[in-house]
Amino acid sequence: MTSSPLTNQAYVPPRPLDGIRVVEACSYISGPFCAQMLGDLGAEVIKVEPRTGDPYRNFGHAREGVGVVWTNANRGKQSVALDLKDATDLEHLKTLITGADLYIENWRPHVSASLGLTFEQLRLINPRLVQLSITGYGPDGPLASEPAFDALIQGRTGLLSYEADSSAPRTTNTFLADKVAAVFAAQIALSGLIERDRSQQAVHLQTSMLDIMTYYNFPDMLHNQTYLDDDSAVTLAPQPVLATADGYLVLSPVSGKQLSRTLEAVGHPEWKEELRNIADRKQMTHTFFQRIATPLKQRNTATWLEIFRELDVPAGPVNPPGVHLQDPQVAHNQLYWPLETPQGTVRAVRYPATFNGHLLRPRGPAPALGESNERLLNR
Repeated sequence: MTSSPLTNQAYVPPRPLDGIRVVEACSYISGPFCAQMLGDLGAEVIKVEPRTGDPYRNFGHAREGVGVVWTNANRGKQSVALDLKDATDLEHLKTLITGADLYIENWRPHVSASLGLTFEQLRLINPRLVQLSITGYGPDGPLASEPAFDALIQGRTGLLSYEADSSAPRTTNTFLADKVAAVFAAQIALSGLIERDRSQQAVHLQTSMLDIMTYYNFPDMLHNQTYLDDDSAVTLAPQPVLATADGYLVLSPVSGKQLSRTLEAVGHPEWKEELRNIADRKQMTHTFFQRIATPLKQRNTATWLEIFRELDVPAGPVNPPGVHLQDPQVAHNQLYWPLETPQGTVRAVRYPATFNGHLLRPRGPAPALGESNERLLNR
């Protein structure tokens, strides 16, 4: 968390979404993380929670009762706590939506209808509204009413089976589907704002985690099923993690020259001929990594990385998350910033882009439950 000349400039440029108001009625990760991204870009984000709080506030690792994952997906927002079964509170939400550019919800499809918050109803009170509805499987169809969670989407879309590569499937240790859905949802929301301004009409955007992960998986995961008459086996070889004398590294030689240099580096240029004679690309890749595995264990990771750097062979360490935080390039890029919260100082990650050379620092911590009720609802 180092400083740079950028942070010392008196001029603070406007953020791209300054002046855009977002009302977010979401829980878990996909919707909240999407809204946080828009907030990082300058939007004012009002998070609407139950009076008992977003259920995800208490999830997992916590400090003083506030979940850390929730904190990391809800930075820089304002919190309004409402009981939507109460007629007055429901009207408060509608009033907030009346003044919004974008309204995001990730309820199951029937919930909006039961509350009188369908797009057809909301466009009457806000003709310039962009509504983004994020569901698990879509607004209708055989799975529309089913609960959707990250691991379920990974399993249904084929990702877990593909990653297993003939071994026992297992989910990732990160909420991949939720976070990918959030990234796409933010992109979809921005396109909706553009369309609203172009057409001068309200816009309803609908997406689902099933649709998003299918789109995300397709380019490489279905490489052998892209042509309708293709019944080939999977041809892309998995990327192995290779052991060294003191740890692990990843190695990604993609050209013949890089493969050749790798074999020379490990002291076995004679293996080139054997590999040339393997016609099947996947088998050749498997054999290549199998051959170099033993010699790589003879030196430590730092030594190998220096050797491969000099040879222009793509290689990198397998860093634990804590080591990643100390990475010189991470520090140079100023990715992490401190934020003060009632629970203590937190590390926050900035938006991953610069605008005309200006980076977008995290704007503020996650809000306390209902902290903006009085100011926003005139109570």
